[in-house]
Amino acid sequence: MKRKNILFAYITPFHPNKGGIGRVTHQLTLELQRRGYNVFYLIYPSGITIRHEYDYPAPLEYLPSSDLLSEENIVFYHSYLERNNISIVVNQSGNFDDSRLWLKAKEWEVKVISVLHSTPWVAYKHLWQEIYPLRNNSKIEKIKRVARIVLYPRIKYRSRKSRIEHYKMLLPSTDCVCTLSKKYFSEISEIYPGYEYKYRAIPNPNSYKSKEIDRLLVPKKKQVLWVGLFCTEKNPTLAIKIWRRLYRDYLDWEFVIVGYNKNGFWRERMEYLAQGIPNIRFVGYQDPLPYQLESSISCMTSLYEGWGMVLTEAMQCGAVPIAFNSFASVTDIIDHERNGILVKPFSIKQYEKELRRLMDNPDLLKQLSENAMQDIRRYDIEHVVDQWEVLFKNILK
Repeated sequence: MKRKNILFAYITPFHPNKGGIGRVTHQLTLELQRRGYNVFYLIYPSGITIRHEYDYPAPLEYLPSSDLLSEENIVFYHSYLERNNISIVVNQSGNFDDSRLWLKAKEWEVKVISVLHSTPWVAYKHLWQEIYPLRNNSKIEKIKRVARIVLYPRIKYRSRKSRIEHYKMLLPSTDCVCTLSKKYFSEISEIYPGYEYKYRAIPNPNSYKSKEIDRLLVPKKKQVLWVGLFCTEKNPTLAIKIWRRLYRDYLDWEFVIVGYNKNGFWRERMEYLAQGIPNIRFVGYQDPLPYQLESSISCMTSLYEGWGMVLTEAMQCGAVPIAFNSFASVTDIIDHERNGILVKPFSIKQYEKELRRLMDNPDLLKQLSENAMQDIRRYDIEHVVDQWEVLFKNILK
């Protein structure tokens, strides 16, 4: 492999404290640089792009236009690849529309790896949970919900068609498609078969250095933790409903919620559900690490995830994870009753039962915690970048 110039392409800068993909890209960048690679960031300024103020570890530039396939963007992209002597584009938007631009690197004989950071179906299999909930308490929103329910069959049909059309575009034009787990391969084939030879799987690396975490470990509190964005996908209200069923029996425990919302209605709903519960605490948007270090248990209630970095981060800190077995890669992370607990989707009753079992059995909790910290080391950055290097070398043969 002569050239070692790698471009990470996406729609918003990869801030390590602003979401999972930011931490992943930051970790990969530093380790690749340590191994002698030159890393670059190129951003398509879409409507959701956030221009963070941050000292990035690699050169970062923006495309000149918000019109994705404008001649201006295409000319700039071609010039950028040429002047930086890029050998591989890592298309971090493998599941999304801006892939149409990043895939044009193939026209200039630059290899493209398209990464899927979520499930291949994205929200398709959970559309009912997306359209049914009210998004605020206004009369107009209640009318809109009725309309969404009436239109649900059409919405689902269009969503499925959109997924098929996306992969029909993506798969022939990318050198490989990289998922976070081999268990997602069948979903891609379910959507658009025939390109199985292009499938690869590399997990996300751990967010923290194991040696650094070992130095930060503190005694565990009787504390249950929930971390995430307040949105339908993360299903945060269900966590409060579960805690409401058992909190009276565990007044010496505390349920801590670390997160924030794009829509203020979510916070209102959650605070409404939490009324009258003395041992629940909202701490807002915070660095989750201090809470992960002191918590004994970490709850995930997501409908689906691509990987579930909240789980791996908790395990690094010795917080025992409990999650619904609702997405393919969760079984790559949690080995049920060895390093965490998996619950049948979306059984509140079973989740409550398992949570009680953990809180009632300190010896079990301690054993699962120790196993979690040990098992999760297989996703340390060094092991993950070893896999990326193999992929880079194979794709450039």
